[in-house]
Amino acid sequence: RLARSLRPVRPLRIAEDDPLRLAIDSRRGTFVADHRRRTLSRNGRVLARFVDIRSIDVVTERTGGMSGHWAIWAQVGPLMRVKIGDTDDDVHAAVVAARLAAAMVTVRNSARPLPFMPGA
Repeated sequence: RLARSLRPVRPLRIAEDDPLRLAIDSRRGTFVADHRRRTLSRNGRVLARFVDIRSIDVVTERTGGMSGHWAIWAQVGPLMRVKIGDTDDDVHAAVVAARLAAAMVTVRNSARPLPFMPGA
């Protein structure tokens, strides 16, 4: 267990953000929301279609008896959850989760995702 905590931390970060593709790097791999294919993938493997993702959630988790650790989860169907990544910064987790959720939403009759609007 100690060796696991000594691994270098790979930060949760948005690696690529354009109208058709959002890439998020985390300790769990690189997640890509591909708007053309309408899929969420990890390290090139499709995890879910957008229509199957019910929600993107930010939840607090306890690690080592300490609170204040935030994780982003994608709820896929009624029984499956996929952990996207985690961070100790609640605002950063919320921003990444909001961007991921916005990347999966389209304007009616449009092939482009809704733009990200900070502060909206």
